[in-house]
Amino acid sequence: MKPLVLAVDDEPEILELLRISLESEGYQVLTTTTAAEFRTLHAQNDVAVFLVDVTLQDGNGFSLVKELRLTSNRGIILLTGRASETDQVVGLEIGADDYVTKPFRVRELAARVNAVFRRTNHVPVPAPDTSTISAQPSTAVDFEFDQYQLAVSARRLWHRETGEIILTTAEFDLLVALLRRRGQVLDRDQLMNAIKGREWESYDRAIDGLISRLRRKLPAEGRAAHYIRTVHGIGYSFTA
Repeated sequence: MKPLVLAVDDEPEILELLRISLESEGYQVLTTTTAAEFRTLHAQNDVAVFLVDVTLQDGNGFSLVKELRLTSNRGIILLTGRASETDQVVGLEIGADDYVTKPFRVRELAARVNAVFRRTNHVPVPAPDTSTISAQPSTAVDFEFDQYQLAVSARRLWHRETGEIILTTAEFDLLVALLRRRGQVLDRDQLMNAIKGREWESYDRAIDGLISRLRRKLPAEGRAAHYIRTVHGIGYSFTA
């Protein structure tokens, strides 16, 4: 069965472009111009990736993202205006995996949907048995701290007792950036560049929001302080 993309945008022309480009990539695509119908279609279908416009006729795209994150770990890509830097920051803060600015290039859109789909659509499994890791290169553990194990190539994180922990794309990339430079202090510019792969302006709110979510998802049980240490006036450091 083809993976399903559900897209909501208040411009029918945009939706038609989305449908054509993503169907050529092998996806099934459902589209709507309203938040109300988006909710109905979501309830009736098993959606692999959501595309959500920020501005809708009958609602707010951010509200839809918040609703989705309460019940779904599937991929969410925000559609924003080119100049809407605030939209991009808020989107990352509330749980979107990525964003695409309008007008967008068809190839870029398809690449981002493919990347988010690969990252977010798998069945959670228990943590791998480290005694057999060497025979399973696809689940090789690259980093360990306390009860946590992280596999970079598989883009998966486990707790040895409770199983897999689902992170958004930005959360995962931020954690990897911190782990790769354990003990070093990274400023917000360095962290934002690491998670987006290109130069950005320093979006303090976006990084701070992602750090806050990581701390909630990765409780440091039995420790006086969290693994991710705030270095006031500079940035963050991973200390475990």
